Amino acid sequence: MRAHINTLLAILKWPSAIASLLLLPGTVLAFIAELGSMIDEATKILPFLLGIVIYAVTWAMLFRKPGFGSMLSTLEHEITHSVFALLTLHPVTSLKTSWNKGGHMTFRGEGNWLIFIAPYFFPTLSVVVMLVTLGLDPEALGWASGALGATVSYHATSTWRETHRQQTDLQMVGFPFAACFLPTANVVSFGLILSMARGGGAASSEFLSTLWRHSSEFSAVITSAAG
Repeated sequence: MRAHINTLLAILKWPSAIASLLLLPGTVLAFIAELGSMIDEATKILPFLLGIVIYAVTWAMLFRKPGFGSMLSTLEHEITHSVFALLTLHPVTSLKTSWNKGGHMTFRGEGNWLIFIAPYFFPTLSVVVMLVTLGLDPEALGWASGALGATVSYHATSTWRETHRQQTDLQMVGFPFAACFLPTANVVSFGLILSMARGGGAASSEFLSTLWRHSSEFSAVITSAAG
């Protein structure tokens, strides 16, 4: 089964990259629309916005430097690799992080591009917070919203720091593929989190609908111009 999954992902690799490029304009427009909605409802999501700002300031003052913050970032990075390894039926055999030598995880099997690229777009901590939020009492949702904002800020800073040409993960999937796939994947990830913070599942569905509408309109324009 693991070999079949790897084969399927290998087949879907470049179609996914091409689809990501085609969806990028519509995704960006949907994200801009979501930002506008958040500005209109800023008071409603104040804890979320405060979480973003507080972590950003903390990162600039403390976590930006090598040390505890970078070790946590590395640990989350390797955990994300591990999650996608398990999801594609690759048992994880080790996971190590250090203060100053980065991290490393190993798994059984050949692996696939989704395992290697996952930390560069998938917001693991944000997903954990959103799942925890589902079981919280209403009076605790403000704190959860603040925590979600902090994880969004964390994901932005860690992704920015980890995405560079020396990353072996990106070398393994290939920089042309990463350049095609990651922009759209990241905008979708952030858009879904922001919309979830603003209005829950209904707002996230609205974001996806807006994304699809703009993408369809863009596709129609391209098709018309080509014809």
